Amino acid sequence: MKALARTSKGGSVELAPAYYDDADTIDVMGVMGVLWRRKWLILLCVCLGTMAGWLYGKTRVPAYTARSSVVIEPRETNVLDVKKVLSGLIVDQATVATEMSILTSRANYVRVMEDLGLFDDPEFNPALAEEEERELPPFLQEPVDKLLSWMPDRWLIATGLAREPLEMLESDAPELTRAIAVDRFASGVEIANDGASYVIHVNYTAEDPEKAALIANRLAEVYLDSQLKTKLYATDRASGFLEGRIESMREDVQKAGEAVARFKAENGLLDTQGVRLSEQEMGDLNKELIMARGDLAEKQAKLQLVRELRGAGRSIDVMSDVVGSPVIIALRAEETTLLRQEAELASQFGPRHPRMQQLQRDKANLQAKVNAEIARIAGSLENDVRVVQARINTIEGQLNRIKGLNVKDQQQVVKLQELERRAETSRQIYQNFLQRYQETSEQEKLVEPDARIVAVASPPTAPSTPSPRLFLLGGFTVALLGGSLLALLLERLDKGIRSSREVEALLGLSTLALVPKLERLRRGQKPYQYLVDKPLSAYSEAIRSVYTAIRLGSVDRPSKLVLVTSSLPEEGKTTLAVSLATMAARSNRKVLLIDLDLRHPSVHRELGWQVPAGLVEHMAGDRLLEEVIQHDAETGLDFLPIRAQTTNPMDLLESQKLRELLETCRQRYELVILDSAPVASVTDARLLSIMVDKVVFVLQWHQTVASAAQDSVRALREAGADIAGTVLTQVDLARHAQYGYGDIGQYYARSRKYYVD
Repeated sequence: MKALARTSKGGSVELAPAYYDDADTIDVMGVMGVLWRRKWLILLCVCLGTMAGWLYGKTRVPAYTARSSVVIEPRETNVLDVKKVLSGLIVDQATVATEMSILTSRANYVRVMEDLGLFDDPEFNPALAEEEERELPPFLQEPVDKLLSWMPDRWLIATGLAREPLEMLESDAPELTRAIAVDRFASGVEIANDGASYVIHVNYTAEDPEKAALIANRLAEVYLDSQLKTKLYATDRASGFLEGRIESMREDVQKAGEAVARFKAENGLLDTQGVRLSEQEMGDLNKELIMARGDLAEKQAKLQLVRELRGAGRSIDVMSDVVGSPVIIALRAEETTLLRQEAELASQFGPRHPRMQQLQRDKANLQAKVNAEIARIAGSLENDVRVVQARINTIEGQLNRIKGLNVKDQQQVVKLQELERRAETSRQIYQNFLQRYQETSEQEKLVEPDARIVAVASPPTAPSTPSPRLFLLGGFTVALLGGSLLALLLERLDKGIRSSREVEALLGLSTLALVPKLERLRRGQKPYQYLVDKPLSAYSEAIRSVYTAIRLGSVDRPSKLVLVTSSLPEEGKTTLAVSLATMAARSNRKVLLIDLDLRHPSVHRELGWQVPAGLVEHMAGDRLLEEVIQHDAETGLDFLPIRAQTTNPMDLLESQKLRELLETCRQRYELVILDSAPVASVTDARLLSIMVDKVVFVLQWHQTVASAAQDSVRALREAGADIAGTVLTQVDLARHAQYGYGDIGQYYARSRKYYVD
């Protein structure tokens, strides 16, 4: 364990805690030493914390936690192959988090509380709640009540041992009471999701297990019901909107149709295609013209064939019109009959036979008829060509007339088409809305929530709150840690100097001795008298160590003038100076103790003397030196007291006469000890420090402030003082040894057999 001397921004030296080493790492042994020094504080904290934990566990109402589970469905059930009015959720973790927030909404809490009548439950309603008294054993009830009375109200409220008083206006009482009830209800709700699934766990903690299960299940049911109502509401709104739009669209479609019909009637348009009568007639004439031209071409071709056959001297009876003529066919049949008869009669009769001649005449008449019929068919072809040509001419004339009329009707056709497009658009929108309305009406019957309950909460059989033993253990652990931290904090805040190691690190000076605190002084007994009575005591040994250190400080030039000072008053410098002078006198040395604390002289009072004159009178020339130096027979020392105070101590201390006095004392005595004023209080000690051989700087154990000691030592060094070392006074050696500071005082218990106290 080693303390660190650190330099602050102002150049002063600061003492680091003893439980840090040079590498700024924690020294375990140093920390243990601090905890051991503050063990009673830690023990008190542990006792209070353990008691508080046990009381909290005993007075705390056991709570039960029930769990229901809801799963967010990642798929939709589409009975109808149409888009839904309110589509299903696209499930991801953001959706799950959103649904968890909806589930824990205040509106859902209020609905659950209203459904279950929880606003009239004392567990939630502060106006109905009664303070429940937890009975403790009789021997503990009174101490516990007293302990609770000492604790601040805010602590009791924070730990649940007391309820916060409600301050409200009478008009605001119902609303505020209701809000508090909802807040208390919400404090029992816990929603959880593992982050890897779509399952949301709904936990509720209450004093009654049946109530906890009922609330957990109802929370899940209300959540699903709110989802369903949201969808139904959206569907109803869509149906109402569509129904209203359909009625207006039906009127629009009807008006658009009437406008088209009226325009057609006014402009002579025939059909929905926007065709006028003239256009229809022109189309028919075009068709008729095409047919007539085809017929003309056919007849002209036949006529041309007849002319070519006749010009070649060939018969035209091979033409299809001739071959297919019914008259020709009948005549050919008669001709065939005559030829058969001629063949039959030729074998019986000769060519001149009357019957044979008659057959020849019949054949000639028949051929004449055929030729006449062929001639008629050929003449008919010429007539047909002329007729068809005339017909074509007529049709072409009619077409030319109608074309002239049709050009004038194009604007009416364009306007009609625009009216028809508007009518068709209105009709299409109307049909879409009508179909959408029918689908929505059917879909309303199939609306389902996007979640379902997968686990129903059952009343828990064991409380979810920890047992009183766990609170006792928790109170013990927290109090132990808190007490330890408090001990370390107090150690950190404690600026008192407690060990020679701290002195060395803080001031850069060695410690001449640790002077123990005297606890066994008789009534009226002074420390120097105890030294005389107990020469083998620990106190005597500590003073002897200081005396020895001064004697052996310089072999070539023994220290004769020794100044004893401190940083602040009441640190034991005068007691040390008297005891040190007594020790030197008891060692057969000629010793003079000079009181130079001009503002608060105390040497003669410490020795129990009433003096008529002293240093001031001698310096003023009123008394000789021999008259003011007193001899104490009990201790064997001489001392120069201060009887009268001076109005200007600085003039006296800086005077040449004082220097001459000190030089005279050096010549007459083997050791001269000067008791001066504190360094931090006045400048007297700094002036005297340059007139002496050595300075002994006194520190009161555990009381001297480190910063005051630093400033005082720095002031002495700046003045050029030769500081022999420091002396720690009023040391509680037993505590010092237990604290484990690591200096000579740590071994006091082992060395007690060498002392006679």
